[in-house]
Amino acid sequence: MNALIIIGIVLGGGTIVVDRYLYKLPNWLAIVLYGIAVIMIITGMIKSRL
Repeated sequence: MNALIIIGIVLGGGTIVVDRYLYKLPNWLAIVLYGIAVIMIITGMIKSRL
């Protein structure tokens, strides 16, 4: 598994866990962090195919 995929999964999961259980993140911050995580996962999938 590519490092970008792993970092994206950790960032996305960490955003969800922090927002739901530890501290309520502002909506704009949660959207930005989750969007970055999705972009990293997709980029990692593309790079691993090449």
